[in-house]
Amino acid sequence: MISYSKKLKSLNRGIYYGLGAVLVAVLFLIWLINRSTLVLTISPQDSVVTVNNRVLYPDSNGKIREVFTPGIYTLRVDKDNYITEIEEINLKKAGKLSLEISLKEAPKPYTIAELADDGQEITQNVQFISEADDFNSIFYFADNASTLYKAKFKINDNGEIETVVNRDISNPPLAGINEIVWSPKKDAAIFKKDDGVYIFDFKKYNFISQEEVKYGENIGDIAWSPDDSKIAYYYAPASGEKSLIFANKTNTEVTRVANFAELDIENPYLTWSPDSEWLIVIPRNPDVNQNKIYLFNAYTRSFKQVTDTGGQLEAKFSPNGEKIIYSTESRDPNHPVNAVVSVMDKNGENKKSLDLRADISKINWFNNSEKKIIVATYNNDKNQESVFGFDIEKKEKDSFTLNLSGKKYISELSLSRENNLLFYIANEQFYIVKL
Repeated sequence: MISYSKKLKSLNRGIYYGLGAVLVAVLFLIWLINRSTLVLTISPQDSVVTVNNRVLYPDSNGKIREVFTPGIYTLRVDKDNYITEIEEINLKKAGKLSLEISLKEAPKPYTIAELADDGQEITQNVQFISEADDFNSIFYFADNASTLYKAKFKINDNGEIETVVNRDISNPPLAGINEIVWSPKKDAAIFKKDDGVYIFDFKKYNFISQEEVKYGENIGDIAWSPDDSKIAYYYAPASGEKSLIFANKTNTEVTRVANFAELDIENPYLTWSPDSEWLIVIPRNPDVNQNKIYLFNAYTRSFKQVTDTGGQLEAKFSPNGEKIIYSTESRDPNHPVNAVVSVMDKNGENKKSLDLRADISKINWFNNSEKKIIVATYNNDKNQESVFGFDIEKKEKDSFTLNLSGKKYISELSLSRENNLLFYIANEQFYIVKL
């Protein structure tokens, strides 16, 4: 017979095993409740998928099945030449979320196919693009910068770009233009040439009345205020004077508002804030350590230094004037662009590197946005030029990435005021992309 003590031990063992099984079941249930399953079906199958920057890898069928702790996550699906998909997903306790994501191809660049009177395609040898004065329109120079054209586009019912009009709007042949500064109203422009600076009045495109007039000499950088009240420029004649000048449209009313010689500022970069109150001044001295960003107040005539380190190159205000995006010289033997991009508040606070190599001249703010820019720069991974949207708060690409084929390089870019069209010049050809 089995003794009473043995029966008791056997019973206790059974109770322990039972309790252990219950405990394991409870722990498993707790684990299960605090887990959520994400099931994704991705197209194209070789897209890059991240959840809170953790990379997930689709199988050969584009399927992903992963377990997460419950919470809010950012799902991102990327592929070159496709529009990026970004979603905020809520993974609930003991839940399962199934999503199918099919990326749309990024729009392909559109080119103008119209011919000039001499039979030459006027999209060749294009330079100096600028947003025009009405909806989805652009100014550009072609024919070796001898003729100004205005083009207007629309997006048709099929979602495709069409040319509405593309015509020359300058009558006298132009020549020798190195740089253009447009008036805010787009009814006049300043031409910088080797022999001086000229102002060209389009007279609302009345060909008969158009004229080119000498504006001045010994002029460096020029910035036309957005409110059309003044033109700021650097004046450095052979006498040794180095001044910041405010002048009217004809340069007949001139005011010296700052002595750059006293401030050890040479050949500065100039650009206005949207409200025409502040002028960004960046010296371009041989000693790069002196090249810091200053703000000059047009009303108080006072300077404010907003960066402590040197090496700054160029800068732009955001559309509301509260932020400044700027570039700093930085050389990398493995990258052809010698500038890194940062952003700060207008007063110089909250400086943040964007971990991005690009020239400010190839960066545009999206209109009415303080956090989104469009960037053209060299892509080391692809060994080619790319243009992409970029979120400055998240410091990452968003919307789409368009890689230029072959050895094409973007020299200029501009956005339509509605942010729906991107205009750019690559290898002296004019392209438009629907955003």
